[in-house]
Amino acid sequence: MLATVIVLPCVILAFWLVLQFAIVLHAQHLAQAAAQDAAAAGATGGDAPGTAAALMDAAGGWVSDVGISTSASSREVTVRVTAHVVQVFPFGSYSVEASGAAPIEEFIPQPERP
Repeated sequence: MLATVIVLPCVILAFWLVLQFAIVLHAQHLAQAAAQDAAAAGATGGDAPGTAAALMDAAGGWVSDVGISTSASSREVTVRVTAHVVQVFPFGSYSVEASGAAPIEEFIPQPERP
């Protein structure tokens, strides 16, 4: 009986920790995919924030407070995605951050190419 009182809470906490780790990894991969796809969309003249928002909305209730920032120079588009991850493990606060960059695509006529 005493072993159950000690072991069962430890097993439950270990399960929650593994589950939290899996959710954070999933959210990290989702944020990275959203940042990369948004950067690629922005490089071709598309809606970079809209692309990232649509992909992060697909996460359902696993992420909240999604932040999307874009910056563009004359040569590349950079997208940064941040989000808070749902908390399953009773300790800590979890968030993810990812960024993606893509060169701006530009057509250069043949006579003007080096």
